Amino acid sequence: MGLAYRADVDGLRAVAVGSVVLYHSHIPPFTGGYIGVDVFFVVSGFLITSILYREIKSGTFSLLDFYDRRIRRIFPALFLVLAVTTLLAAHILLPRQMVLYAKSLPPSALFYANVHFEQALNYFGPKANETPLLHLWSLAVEEQFYIVFPLLLFALLRLGGRTLALAAIAVISVASLVYAQISVSEAPSMAFYMPMSRAWELLAGAVLALVAWPRVPPKVAAVAALAGMAAIIVPVFAYNYLTPFPGLSAAPAVLGAVVVIWAGASAPEGVVSRVLSLPGFVYMGRMSYSLYLWHWPLLVLGVVWKGRALTYFEAGGVILFAVLLSALSLKYVETPLRRPQALGGSRRARFAAGAAAILLAVGVSAGIAQAGRGFWPISPRGAAAEAAADDQSRFQKNCNNMPDGWRPRNLQSMVDCSVGPKAAQGSYDVVVWGDSHSGSSFFGFADALDRLGVTTRMMTMPGCPPLLSAARTRGIGPPGACNTFNEVALEEIRQVKPRLVILVARWSLVTRGPALNAALMRGRGEEPAEVEQIFKSLLEGLDTTIEAVSALGARVLLVGQAPEYRYAPNHCFAWKEFYGGDSNACLSQSRADAFFYLADGNALLERAAARHPGTDVFLLSDVFCDKERCRASEGDRFFYVDGDHLSAAGARTFSVDERLRAILTAALAGVVRPGASVQ
Repeated sequence: MGLAYRADVDGLRAVAVGSVVLYHSHIPPFTGGYIGVDVFFVVSGFLITSILYREIKSGTFSLLDFYDRRIRRIFPALFLVLAVTTLLAAHILLPRQMVLYAKSLPPSALFYANVHFEQALNYFGPKANETPLLHLWSLAVEEQFYIVFPLLLFALLRLGGRTLALAAIAVISVASLVYAQISVSEAPSMAFYMPMSRAWELLAGAVLALVAWPRVPPKVAAVAALAGMAAIIVPVFAYNYLTPFPGLSAAPAVLGAVVVIWAGASAPEGVVSRVLSLPGFVYMGRMSYSLYLWHWPLLVLGVVWKGRALTYFEAGGVILFAVLLSALSLKYVETPLRRPQALGGSRRARFAAGAAAILLAVGVSAGIAQAGRGFWPISPRGAAAEAAADDQSRFQKNCNNMPDGWRPRNLQSMVDCSVGPKAAQGSYDVVVWGDSHSGSSFFGFADALDRLGVTTRMMTMPGCPPLLSAARTRGIGPPGACNTFNEVALEEIRQVKPRLVILVARWSLVTRGPALNAALMRGRGEEPAEVEQIFKSLLEGLDTTIEAVSALGARVLLVGQAPEYRYAPNHCFAWKEFYGGDSNACLSQSRADAFFYLADGNALLERAAARHPGTDVFLLSDVFCDKERCRASEGDRFFYVDGDHLSAAGARTFSVDERLRAILTAALAGVVRPGASVQ
């Protein structure tokens, strides 16, 4: 397929960047707009392969020239955005956020941001909406691909011509797609960020460039272009964050982009080509790279600056500002520096300038990390609040069984995830079993039990409540991994035979289901329609679990969760200390507000305990709440790492509770406390 300028391809870029920007702005109904990145990959694969094939065929290919063009295309706008974002971040981000930002600068400048963020954005790590350079993962994937692909294509064309190249690329593409489809369920984070699962999208564009496609009647091509555009547009509205992606879910957008580009060559007067070739689409496509670079840091910094999610009006304003900056970048930075005459026309000078820009980014990163903050200080108590985000016990950090790609053989060991005299022998008396809330509270139970001379084991999988029934899928983790994990946990209990099993979960999430998070952001006032049905199903699930554990000779302690907060109390406090405001208001809430979310879960546990003699209940809300208010701190001790997970300081707070000590002592002695469980 020829390389003559195609206005419709620039227009397709506009569709891609528009989808991504609207998705990142959280403007409905563009819930699947992330597929725009996949369209970009196809376009990039098509254009770069077209250039490489022409040069290799004519004998003018030079790897140095190829990378010279990449530097002129990629570096100017990228390092401008990195410089401006760093200056803005130093004023806007809180000190801890600034240090995390600094750590992301070298990976962004050296094009391994995808690897960095795949590792950094874990369950308890920084969140996407406080990571200004997260979007550069896709640029890293593309550049990693282009480290290998030009040499591969050159070798294939030299060895066996276009036929061998097409055959080899087709095999690699299929292998990449298969890998992506397997990984999307086994290791979704790897599937999303790594080039192995994205290569087939770039290679789809490469195949399009290499195949000598026959011309088809314009009317046929025009209809095909409509179908291809539909395959791109429909996922933008039909997909959401729950859609397994990439893998086969990316195929409609990828194949749709291939068809639109292919059909445009045969039907330049078709409706799709004419629309995509409109001046507005073409101009937006030309600035798509700059717009992609600018929009995400501005949105993230806007969220941090406001201390909340942006309204649609605010997000729209940020995007308009990003468009303005992109237009200026295109005119005064991208276009002039993309010319071969840039920097005096010297390739050596451009390579040196690129290396200097990378070294400067690395140096700035090291300087910020050394300073440990941005331009503005924060109060000592605000700094303590920020530090609370990392106040996790070593067990919480190291002993979570993460659901991505988990297998029974990956179960965290008893020796490493136990506290007490029997830990070294790989045995225990008590196990704390449940979702991430069991991990965040484990230190408190282990500390209390260690004082009693008892060994405690942690078995945790985030997002997976300890339920052995159909109800167990009501967490946020993958049902398959959750079900397997809970079965493995029960099997270990059968083998070790502990005296006490402590079941911990974010019961508010499993009682209210996905509606909980939305309700937290809306505030009080809306009940999920299916509450009674959910409650009954969960009660049956708890019955099954308690009966299974009791049959193995162990007592059961059901733990009600600590109060949840709409915003992480420690982060809210630090933000107010940094920007000004009533910071102390962040550190408590009324009991009525807290129990709007806790009441169903607490009632569920009380009901279950009443049905099973010998089963106890310990409500963390009784520790952190009095008759009027629930508190999230005491002095410089902050009880939460986020909005619902306890910190190590929070776990220590309940570990010394006398009510807990009495419950544990009685349970371990096999004593049924009066009123603990009444039929």
